Amino acid sequence: MPLVTLNYSFGSDGREIAQSVAQNLGVALYDDDTLKTILKGTAQHKSFEYDFNYQAPGFWERLMSREPKLFIDFMEAAVYRVAQDGEGVIIGHGSQMLLRDFSCAFHVRLLSDPESRLSNLVENQGLNRDAAADLIKKYDRSQATFFEYAFEIDFDTPSLYDLTINTGKMNRKTISRLILEALDSDDVQACSFNALSAMKKMSLERSIQAALLEEKLDIQLLNISVDADGKADLSGAAVSQDEKERIIEIVSTLDGVSEVDAAIFVWKYTSV
Repeated sequence: MPLVTLNYSFGSDGREIAQSVAQNLGVALYDDDTLKTILKGTAQHKSFEYDFNYQAPGFWERLMSREPKLFIDFMEAAVYRVAQDGEGVIIGHGSQMLLRDFSCAFHVRLLSDPESRLSNLVENQGLNRDAAADLIKKYDRSQATFFEYAFEIDFDTPSLYDLTINTGKMNRKTISRLILEALDSDDVQACSFNALSAMKKMSLERSIQAALLEEKLDIQLLNISVDADGKADLSGAAVSQDEKERIIEIVSTLDGVSEVDAAIFVWKYTSV
């Protein structure tokens, strides 16, 4: 079964097309709510309020007022956790970038001209044209800003996508069929065991980083790696013995961590 990432322009029919593709493939669709549920069962979070709703105006402003690095780590952990199964349709969340080096992932970009998006919002959401136009601008700006911050690359970089379709030129059924036909070709590979294992390790590494950040621990001088059996290797420095012990304790309690090997020294500050 294929692993698909699908990104679309706000105001287009992208979500409906993603649902159609997932249904026809017989695989799960991973959207905002699904990824939140995965995080709740994966990250052992205590206080962080996840908000993956790119569609809401002001998203980026709310995200930046919280903890963007923590958000990114949790988002990456969720995407990699989904990818471990080697199948599914993931909507957005940087999945085209996070899975760009995995040949088994197929990346789709759905574009639409501004007028088509505007008309769609007016007709189907009951918005007036000015409100719809403002919403599209805010969404596009927040999406582009977030992607640049998180990955230091433009959202519309052509090399991120395997298939790009203008949704203003065709209806949903035709677009869904084009995507399904591409996925049915011999050129699209299934995920190998090595690829799935790599995704599993990366998911756990991001979960560890996020859990430590959530506890307000400084991990700038900490290196984190995980092997195929879930053994976490921690190396680097902590600012105190207490922080070192807290790091080891937190990582030891995380789901998926089988063992912790810590080579952490306590950083001693000296004044000049």
